[in-house]
Amino acid sequence: MNKKKIQQIFIEHNIEEAKTIEKIEIGFTNKIYSINNRYIIKVCENKDNEKMFEREVFFYNFFKDKISIPKIMVFDTSKRIYDKIFMIYPKIQGDNLYAKWHIINNNEREFIIKELCENLKIINNEPYENFIKEFKLNADVDWRKTIINKINHSLKEIEEIKLLPWAFIKHIKWFIESNHHVLDEQKIGLVYRDIHFDNILVKDNQISGILDFERTELASIDYVLLIIKKMMEHPTKYMSEVWEKFAKKEDYAHLRNRFKEFYPELFEF
Repeated sequence: MNKKKIQQIFIEHNIEEAKTIEKIEIGFTNKIYSINNRYIIKVCENKDNEKMFEREVFFYNFFKDKISIPKIMVFDTSKRIYDKIFMIYPKIQGDNLYAKWHIINNNEREFIIKELCENLKIINNEPYENFIKEFKLNADVDWRKTIINKINHSLKEIEEIKLLPWAFIKHIKWFIESNHHVLDEQKIGLVYRDIHFDNILVKDNQISGILDFERTELASIDYVLLIIKKMMEHPTKYMSEVWEKFAKKEDYAHLRNRFKEFYPELFEF
């Protein structure tokens, strides 16, 4: 999306003149621009991602009075001005948490994780009937079956392209068969999965906003710990390139323990 097109969009939607336009190099799926340092326009450039984009807008409206998230001003699906769907919302002021994590102290880190856990509790405990109805989903979730199907689908692709030796694939299948019972115990709720620190905005060492809800789904609430585990093992995995040089594994080593302290329900099964 070029400058002229953005200016036209802002005129058409009676917002204000788009004078300064800055492309934000964060995120992997959509294009994001800061306008006049006051607004964000997020564009779904990939048509295959439109359903997920719509899901994000749904959750921004769904949780708007409950947690600090973007307040949608415009959601344009007409493709009249631009041939992609897009949303516009007032910019939440703050830095992404990756930019601050390496310079704040342990007490400040604990406070932020505690805040984050309080937000997760709100999301997890919110009734999800409207979400199910809106996106025509099945509310009867068998978590073990869901995860095993995902793994088996990936293994099938791995076999087809011969990415791993057959003996290793066989060992993986044996491991799954031996351990899948641990997934039988579940607590289903709305789960915000994209919890990595690029999506958490902080100002004065407090959470000012939480972004990217397109992967929020109906799942077992402990699923969020997968991202925490990956952040601990590979701190740069979700990090914007500009912050990678500051990533130290020891700074993320206690994440799991902090989540266990402030949200013990995630660890009860």
